[in-house]
Amino acid sequence: MTSNAHLAADSGPSTELTLLIPCFNEQCVLAQFHARLLNAVEQLNITFEVLYINDGSQDDTAAIIDQFSLDPRIRSLHLNRNFGKEAAMRAGINEAQGRAVIILDCDLQDPPELVPLMVQEWRKGFEIVNMQRRSRHGDSWHKRVTARCYYAAMDQLIDGFDVPREVSDFRLIGPNALAAIRAMDDNAGVLKILVSWLGYPTTEVNYDRKPRQAGQTKWSTLSLLNLGADSILAFSTRPLRLYSYVSGISFLLGSLWIAGVATFGEPTYQHLLMQAILLLCLGTAVVGEYVARVLAIISPRPNSLCKREQP
Repeated sequence: MTSNAHLAADSGPSTELTLLIPCFNEQCVLAQFHARLLNAVEQLNITFEVLYINDGSQDDTAAIIDQFSLDPRIRSLHLNRNFGKEAAMRAGINEAQGRAVIILDCDLQDPPELVPLMVQEWRKGFEIVNMQRRSRHGDSWHKRVTARCYYAAMDQLIDGFDVPREVSDFRLIGPNALAAIRAMDDNAGVLKILVSWLGYPTTEVNYDRKPRQAGQTKWSTLSLLNLGADSILAFSTRPLRLYSYVSGISFLLGSLWIAGVATFGEPTYQHLLMQAILLLCLGTAVVGEYVARVLAIISPRPNSLCKREQP
């Protein structure tokens, strides 16, 4: 990873807000987005920086954001190749110098004009401000259906905390949550689920998702499936536990049935083979339970987080 970072004049401990913008092949919309973003943020009485993360773009995105960086309030960070949005956001969080971070896409589906409202909610005392889609007029039928399936799966398969529906990466993350995320390595899990797992005071603000202004979506069906799988595998052992229950019950019922056959009839080779298969399934479930325990032990996430320290 190489960095082309121009340090802002007001960056450092006094910077209150970092606007973190992951970019991948967004040359067509960057100028419009940048103008609208600055117009929105400059109305706030707050010190800020804008941090563009170029995620290995192959168009003129890198040159455009470097030109933006001539403004001392703007910085750019260039990744060696396209590592994906999750990696770009984590790189930006580690690089950000503001006390709080707002993540938003530059395709203008997440309106920059909502930034002042997010800051207002933060000043009320909320550590996390999630922007919750009230409508998805800019998304295709396929994208809306896959999103519903994703959030339904999160509801069923993740224990211990709630994952708000229709909330993507468009959010404000406050100082305490940022410190907690930075204390974990990059394998701590999908950021949108990790933020919910933290448990800090959170609010949702509804908004209407706008159509993409230019360019094409970077989310394919395969990438959406990968996001769902990563979200579940990083934060839930429920699928494995369900398999263990099914294996145990199947083994018990199968053993009772074969015992009945042995008592009132003559067991066959097929009966013995079925018992062996059931025993194999049960053994696989037991091994899986131990694997899940090992994953929990080596997880970069701590067992708990303190709301505040003892004064």
